[in-house]
Amino acid sequence: MADFPAHRNDVQRSLEALLGLAQGMLADQHLNDAEIRFLLDWLARNASIAAAWPGNVVHARVRSVLDDGVVTEPERQHLVATLQQLIEGTLDEPAPAPGPVLAFDHPAAIVFPQSRFCLTGEFAYASPEVCAATIERRGGMISSAITRKLNYLVVGGLGSKDWKPGSYGTKVEKALEYKREGAAILIVHEERWASSL
Repeated sequence: MADFPAHRNDVQRSLEALLGLAQGMLADQHLNDAEIRFLLDWLARNASIAAAWPGNVVHARVRSVLDDGVVTEPERQHLVATLQQLIEGTLDEPAPAPGPVLAFDHPAAIVFPQSRFCLTGEFAYASPEVCAATIERRGGMISSAITRKLNYLVVGGLGSKDWKPGSYGTKVEKALEYKREGAAILIVHEERWASSL
């Protein structure tokens, strides 16, 4: 345990540096591609904050923005909002997992063309609008409600501040109800969904 205080101090110094970087990058109210790439490199070199909240949220969002090599304007704006929340101290911690723990489905592959998707919770990958557009570009369809015809309910990796201990939101509960009745809905975690892109 002698190393714990040193680790905590390292995380605190890295957090202060990350806050300073975010403030500097947003000083001109714009975030360019070079700044986003620099931030990813900096987080890779500062693993202690990249693995701890709130650096892990920022790291996941920066990685998702640069994943395909193209930074779209909605992705840029989502990242700007994330950094602004970091600076203001309003970036939510990932929601604690409600109990009992949800048993996610782990399909071998996620089929996008002609499949119906519904999204719930907060996503590290991007804003809900960007996630929906990503699905539609791959031939999938977005549904705002849970129906028996739904193929996938994708649960955001950051959970939801609306979920209460002991229960998930109404979308997950409705999907579980339909699954018990025999519907072929797959409930997948954001990480599984994103790895299929």
